[in-house]
Amino acid sequence: METKGLCRTLIVDDEILIRQGIKHYLDWEKEGFTIVGEASNGKEALELIEKLNPHIVITDVVMPIMDGEALTRIVNEKFPHIGLIVLSSFSEFDYVRSAFQNGVIDYILKPKLNAEVLLKALRLAAGQLEGFHLSSEGEHQQTLKDKLRGLYEGTDLSLEEEAAAYFPHKYFQVLSHNYEANKKMMHLQDFLTNEDGILTSILSTSDLHIYLWNGDRILGEDVFSGLPKSGFICSTEVFDNLSELKGKQKELERVESYRFFFPDSFYLSDQSLPPLPGKLQDFQLVRFIEECKRDNFQEAFSYLQEHTGQNVQNYQQDVAEYKAFLNNIMFNLIVLLGNKDYQTEVLEKKKYTYFQNVGQAADVYTANQTVDSFLKEVMKIVETEEEQGHMRKLTDYIKAHYHESLSLSDIANHFHFSPSYLSNYFSTHSKEGFSEYLNRVRIEAAITLLRQNDIPISKISEQVGFSDHSYFCRVFKKQTSYSPSQYRRKRIMS
Repeated sequence: METKGLCRTLIVDDEILIRQGIKHYLDWEKEGFTIVGEASNGKEALELIEKLNPHIVITDVVMPIMDGEALTRIVNEKFPHIGLIVLSSFSEFDYVRSAFQNGVIDYILKPKLNAEVLLKALRLAAGQLEGFHLSSEGEHQQTLKDKLRGLYEGTDLSLEEEAAAYFPHKYFQVLSHNYEANKKMMHLQDFLTNEDGILTSILSTSDLHIYLWNGDRILGEDVFSGLPKSGFICSTEVFDNLSELKGKQKELERVESYRFFFPDSFYLSDQSLPPLPGKLQDFQLVRFIEECKRDNFQEAFSYLQEHTGQNVQNYQQDVAEYKAFLNNIMFNLIVLLGNKDYQTEVLEKKKYTYFQNVGQAADVYTANQTVDSFLKEVMKIVETEEEQGHMRKLTDYIKAHYHESLSLSDIANHFHFSPSYLSNYFSTHSKEGFSEYLNRVRIEAAITLLRQNDIPISKISEQVGFSDHSYFCRVFKKQTSYSPSQYRRKRIMS
């Protein structure tokens, strides 16, 4: 026995603009079709197919997690009654052939996608559905859910009759229930069974449900406190006329965007939000860069962290712009350090990981922590360079003054250190202690002088800074395995 009605269609594409475009190509109900859901990858699509039982699936090819090729293969095996239409930017014959082997009814290249091409493919798919007759124009009435969704998304519709027939209560709210797609969640219909009102589904995906609530009580934070914390609720402001549903999509999406700044909240609405902070000062990038150029990194980083700390309260700022700001800071720092000859190899290797972590951060605290980790990496590089710079100053001084009666105290006084601190510092940052290093420099200088046969060894001992000739000979033999005279004879013989 044939059934008549709207042909249920599921759209699968990771690009939201493509999904929006497909939805607005047609007057779906007029043509006998209805969109029952959307998914951004094959995995989400399979979950929705189980719940929504669509007649037709329109799917992209290239998607994350599970692509269209895998999806069509699984659908053909598990749900052979479903009609498949593939959208793709690829035109290779081999893929087209494999797609049709997986039960695909039609194949549309995205550059050629328009209302006529889409409708032709939909009708072809609907015509091949067993036991289903596509309603012709005028054979069906638009479903209540489809009308509510159209009004919610901004379409001009009159629902006066529906309002009187289906929604007798005083208050309206639009609610979204977001939750992790891989976790079993309690649906709001089940949770609100004891509430006096009507909850009507407007839109469903694998991890989001949007509902219209009509009741004699406003649903606030206290109502949802018993829901599992792996999900969260967002609500529009309350309205008392169904016609005000038009345009609520933007309001709800705005409230949902605040979730980035309130990751621990399970309920968000304009009424539940704290007051905004006073006007925050704009970040002075020039000031930040100039401090870094003068090697005042601590001051620069403190200024940045103070700014990001204040911004966690500024929940009305654009999330994408804030993430771009953080990534721009990190990019500028890497360039600046490279221009100042710091060793930035580690940062260059890890920079895309840092950028990606900020881009994928689910909340402002995670994004800021990523930048804090980056700044710590920068400080390690800076401090290492500074330590090496101090060490170079010490060794350069020794090389310039080794021929003098040079002691640890002399160098400590010159650099305004205590002798004990200098001794520990030298041992920590060098393979040799101070005395060993000084003696090695002196012996290397002595070897150069020994090659000049006319200079007496005792004179060489004095010239390289040894006041005791015997001590000079002992140190020389310890480092070269020869006495100074043996080394000179060996040099002459060779």
